[in-house]
Amino acid sequence: MSEQSLRQIEVRSDALITSVLRPGLRAPAGRAHRIPKIRGRAQEVAAMTTWRRWQDWVVVGLGVVLFVTPFLFGETANSVAASTAYVLGALIALAGVLNAAMKDAGGLELIPAVLAVILFVSPWAFGFTALTGLAWAAWIIAILVVLTVGSLFAMQNRRAMAS
Repeated sequence: MSEQSLRQIEVRSDALITSVLRPGLRAPAGRAHRIPKIRGRAQEVAAMTTWRRWQDWVVVGLGVVLFVTPFLFGETANSVAASTAYVLGALIALAGVLNAAMKDAGGLELIPAVLAVILFVSPWAFGFTALTGLAWAAWIIAILVVLTVGSLFAMQNRRAMAS
């Protein structure tokens, strides 16, 4: 091989490397390497992958707040109410972490919603409606969890309709 043909091979390999490193440049075969830019609602939906859905982190936060509620209101003496807050708070937080770890929001998003329904009914079912602080915390947190999970389902439905 001559020295000139070796230079041409080097130039072609350098062009290939630079076209891979810099999107938008033309490849040696004539195909453009362009990365489409996503804007608006599509960008928000595309960013919602593993560990990035804000709804899952809100559910985790609400579970932690529910777990801490008996300490905040000083109602740790009532074992039924405190145990309900501890158990359901931990389960809601763990369900939120589990959903955050999933790549696609699927049927597991129903777990926090079901736990929230149980939480909403628990003051009446376990008889601690007289403890107004814990009862109101249970009702408010349950409603917020259901609204948060519902917003995730609403965003999924918009994405499915847009596709």
